[in-house]
Amino acid sequence: MKLLTVVAVFLLAGLAAAPSQCLAGAREGLNLCANIIIPSLFPFFVCSKLLIITGAAEKIGKWCQIIMRPLFNVPGCASVALVLGLLSGYPVGARCGVDLYEKKLCTKSEAQRIVCFCNNCGPLFIIGSVGVGMMHSYLAGILLYAIHIASALTVGFIFRFYKKNERMTLPCASYRLEKSKSDSIGSALSESVSKSVELLLYVCGFIVFFGAFTVMLDRFGIIALLEHLLGLTGISPNASRALAFGFFEITNGALRVASLPAGHFRIVLESMLLAWSGLCVILQVCGIISKSSLSAPVFIGAKALHLAIAGIYAMLLIRLPVGSVQTFAGKSPAPADAWVYSLILLCISISIILMLCIFCLAYRKLKR
Repeated sequence: MKLLTVVAVFLLAGLAAAPSQCLAGAREGLNLCANIIIPSLFPFFVCSKLLIITGAAEKIGKWCQIIMRPLFNVPGCASVALVLGLLSGYPVGARCGVDLYEKKLCTKSEAQRIVCFCNNCGPLFIIGSVGVGMMHSYLAGILLYAIHIASALTVGFIFRFYKKNERMTLPCASYRLEKSKSDSIGSALSESVSKSVELLLYVCGFIVFFGAFTVMLDRFGIIALLEHLLGLTGISPNASRALAFGFFEITNGALRVASLPAGHFRIVLESMLLAWSGLCVILQVCGIISKSSLSAPVFIGAKALHLAIAGIYAMLLIRLPVGSVQTFAGKSPAPADAWVYSLILLCISISIILMLCIFCLAYRKLKR
């Protein structure tokens, strides 16, 4: 709570010092919600709720059990969270995983695994916004989406070992025997829409808040400090500034990375930002999973791991023949420089994980 008090005071000071800049940042957040977030996410929110309320997720789970259990150590119904998460974007996958747990279709540790690798960016944002809109290349968007999927599935495979010995203890059989509260199509649809509207307002509220918050971070030098720390690794000042913005809010960071004259390295940086998703999205998910007592530090650690794997996959992919296609502006890096840069990115990822661990420990002590 002390940290939130500091943030509130910081934002109030920023509003008093530069109200026009804060309003401009909040206005950009509202435009993003109106043009992209609401049209792309709302239908998927409703569909995910309907699939779980009507019991369709359980039936789909029986078909997918043969794949999901051996690969990711989760029940087959988790395939709903995985598919919807990959098609719609954050935070649908996380919300779906929490719903499965609340409906007693998976254990707590299984829900934690689901949330850690099913909360991903959707193709509309990666291919449409980042690829075509920002990088002016449909192929760039396809490559970014392929890297994003591959790295997310890798995280899921790694997290299959998280509390792997825990057995099913929840009374799933009793859930199957329960009568659905939604006895009609109208009631099921009504509940799905109302819950989806509530979640959508929650997501949009975070985006508008961070639109103003990042402006204040830049004004008071927090972005410059993070930019300086990243610059110590040898990354150019422009790239450091883009990553600093992307650490807090993905859209602003992705736009800045796309404007860099960095050749193929833009693909690496974009892949890492998309995997990390930004502090704005991470806090949204932390709020969603906290109601079910799932671990926020474990989820944040999974996102940092996703960031590292996505960066490595991107470095590997740009060395393939497809990298010779005139898709990205700028000069392609030499192989030796590319691998050195990949090592630097991996070190940055590890540093982020350590910083988050220290932050979580400090937060627990302050909470006590």
